[in-house]
Amino acid sequence: NSYILVNSTPDQFKKHCEMVFEKTQYKSNNIVFLKSWNEWGEGNYLEPDLKYGKGFIYAIREALELYLC
Repeated sequence: NSYILVNSTPDQFKKHCEMVFEKTQYKSNNIVFLKSWNEWGEGNYLEPDLKYGKGFIYAIREALELYLC
C-alpha cells in the first residue's frame, strides 16, 4: 500500500510519520522507507523548499524523537 499526500504541510506530514512509526514500533524488522521524488531526477532525498523551508525535515525529526527514546 502507499499514500499520496496532496497539498501536504509539515504538520500533516509529521502526523503521518507518527502513524507509520507507531505501526512499525514493535515489529521485529521496524524499517521505514521514505521515497522522495525529485522532479529534476537528481536523486531521491528530502530537501528544503521555498514554501516551508526545512519544515518537512524537522517534521520527521520531531516524529522520530517520540519513538527513539
